[in-house]
Order: sequence, then C-alpha cells, then structure tokens
Amino acid sequence: MNSVSILFSGRGSNADYIISLIQKNQLSFRIKNIVSNNKKAKGIELLKKYKLPINILDKEILSDEDYNQYLLEILDPVEGDILLLCGYMLKVPGFIIDSYKGNVINIHPSLLPKYKGLNTHKRVIENKDKNHGCTTHFVNNDIDCGPIIAQYKILVEKDDNDITLADRLLKKEHVLFYKTLKLIENKEIYLKNGEVYYKEVKLKEPIVFT
Repeated sequence: MNSVSILFSGRGSNADYIISLIQKNQLSFRIKNIVSNNKKAKGIELLKKYKLPINILDKEILSDEDYNQYLLEILDPVEGDILLLCGYMLKVPGFIIDSYKGNVINIHPSLLPKYKGLNTHKRVIENKDKNHGCTTHFVNNDIDCGPIIAQYKILVEKDDNDITLADRLLKKEHVLFYKTLKLIENKEIYLKNGEVYYKEVKLKEPIVFT
C-alpha cells in the first residue's frame, strides 16, 4: 500500500475529499503526513475531524532554505511514497521532487497548458472561453508545467462569473483527483523518465473526463 503525504495552504477542500475517501476505503492509500505552510489556513480546522496529526510549518518565520529542509524532514519520503499538492501555494524545490522520484502530483484549476498560475477562473471569463476545467499533473521544477495526467472539462455558462465558475469547478476537481489516484492505485498510470505512461503506453494526450 502506497503512503501519501498532503500539502495544503488554504481551505483544504481537496485534502478533505481525499482523506475522506481513504478513510472510507474507497482509495487504498495510507496517510503519512498532512502539512500546511499557513497557520491561518481554513483547512486546518476542517481536517481536525479526522483526528490525524496536522503539521503546521509557518513559512512566514522561516527562510526558503530552512522551510524546505524542515519540510523534507517531516515528509521523510521512502520508496513508493507519493506527495499530493492540494491547493499548496508554494513552489516545491527540485530536491524534494527528486526525493519522491517525481511522484509529486498537483491539481490545477485550468486546462493546462492554458492559464498557468493564479486567477484562472477570471482569465477564462475575460477571454470568453467556451470551456474550463482542471488538470492533474506530475510536478517538475517549472510551475504548472509538469507532465499532464488527466483533465476534467466543463462548459462555461453564459451567466457565469469567476465565483460561480470556481464553485462549479471545485466539485470536478474532487472527482478528477479521485480518478487520478485510482489510476495510480491500480498501477495504470506512472511516471518514467519524465513522461506519463498509461497502461504501459506513453500518454500523448491527457486523459479527459467530462
């Protein structure tokens, strides 16, 4: 059974969903660590219901170097461990990615490679896009640029604004993260030499759920 560690910075919605599925035995992973870099994160209170230790590593009082070194010591990755970024708002340094042999997975609220970074919902509305979505990908040294695993697409409705769009997409983020982890659990998806393989074949396009 693979162990997963979870990093989050804010409301902890995706973390909450993943932990709930693991505790219901709908995902066969063991939760190793839960870490927040933000002592004011709303997700801290949300996740207390699981009675699991939550490590709060306050980035505001640490240098980047010290913070990431302490983080690695907390995570203590071993062979087969997976690191999940659930709304984690800091860049994961290369030495932590390497310690997981690349098995660091992020979920991003856009159809990458479009709209890397922040304010994705607002940018979709401003550009009058017909579709929006979310993406799971392996993490590399460039923000939101790692090898893409899967995406979930939704239609942008004519009366949507950035808030309504974000609310509707969040539910799909939960589903996409679950489906991605299920693929990994079943060993259908894996990373090899910086590329994603699906059922032993190099993935040329993202797996798309609708």
